[in-house]
Amino acid sequence: MEKIVIKAVDKPAYRNPDEFIRWLCEAFGLSNPNEKDSIEAEILKRFVVAAAGNTGISSSQIVLKPKVARSTVIYHLNRFIDSGLVVKKGRKYYLRAQELSSAIEEIEYDINREMMRILDAAREFDRAFDLQHSRGRKVKID
Repeated sequence: MEKIVIKAVDKPAYRNPDEFIRWLCEAFGLSNPNEKDSIEAEILKRFVVAAAGNTGISSSQIVLKPKVARSTVIYHLNRFIDSGLVVKKGRKYYLRAQELSSAIEEIEYDINREMMRILDAAREFDRAFDLQHSRGRKVKID
């Protein structure tokens, strides 16, 4: 996972599963709010159902209406992988965890781990900068 995009999006007011799936896709930057029938929401629904049965889905098993080219489906699957919600094992794609909440928690752990790595690097930088500065050396940052 190279990049995670999280958008601040108001949570749906009611407990409609379709609305929640669309909201989640929007929150992860996978779709935009103007799309009523987004490809991403349809794909994510399939992953939620498959995960409940502890199964994966191949790209050819994802048939969308109106007919969407397999290359388009693969493009969107790769976006789900980039978001961290989906993983690929062999020829099948899986929701990252059996439950959506667990998948979100795993992404949170990833974010926290990366933030700790950045924080450690910043502390190391601060120590080196302070050491140079305390020895009377001018430190130039361009």
